[in-house]
Amino acid sequence: MNAETVDTPPLLLPAFEDSLIFEHPLTERVRTWLRLEELFSRTHTHAARREATDHRAALLGVFEIIDTATRSDLKTDLLAELDRQRTLWSAQLDNPDVAKEALEEFLADTETVIHDLHSQLGKIGHHLKDSEWLQAVRQRASTPGGACIFELPMLMSWLQRAEYDRKQMLKEWLAPIVPLEEAVVLVLRLLRESVQNTHEVARHGNFHRALMNQRPPMLATIEVESDQCVVPEVSANKYTVNVRFLEHGGQFVRAARATPTLRDVGFRLGLCSL
Repeated sequence: MNAETVDTPPLLLPAFEDSLIFEHPLTERVRTWLRLEELFSRTHTHAARREATDHRAALLGVFEIIDTATRSDLKTDLLAELDRQRTLWSAQLDNPDVAKEALEEFLADTETVIHDLHSQLGKIGHHLKDSEWLQAVRQRASTPGGACIFELPMLMSWLQRAEYDRKQMLKEWLAPIVPLEEAVVLVLRLLRESVQNTHEVARHGNFHRALMNQRPPMLATIEVESDQCVVPEVSANKYTVNVRFLEHGGQFVRAARATPTLRDVGFRLGLCSL
């Protein structure tokens, strides 16, 4: 969704019946947002389950989120983008071609996310620093296999607690970073809704296009039919987008030996920008 293109909505094309969709960030900002989105999703999934092993994975997920979000300008970037989108869309309230109620609801949601993110005080993750055992787990988790329970008796003790207690503690540890999650989810939603989809063919597995957009793409999506057994490699800048397809043989047993395809590959290309 983009206020500047509200009169010319994206071309909606039918998806393949059985397909894979690959997302490729084209800027470092989007790369960080996508990482956080996946980490939040994975952490919530493990936290909602019952087993101690899942809760251990959720705890490590909290640390991964914090480590990913420690970029000093992350919060500033998100607030700036949300404020820009709020301004753009507020100007569309009098546009007769826009669904006013839906737009007002979106602006109210945006206002709430901005307020909550502004209210998030201190450095992300500072609420965990008062716990020595959590800091010990976080430090050891940075080493492969380091966060083993035989080396962390407090972690072992926590894992032996009742399921309800573990879930409540995970909820408390996640709560202070929920505003960050809400902001990331909203910005990525806006980015994905701005998609311009086209059907393309990569001749001999290679595709190149010159870009004429005023706004350079920030995210590319590549949709291919599953039975084609190909994966895309994407590179782009504000002038061009290039896609090269690799064949993997279908079983992924020797995926490391994927080779460039020499056949034509049909796919759907989506370019997203804010």
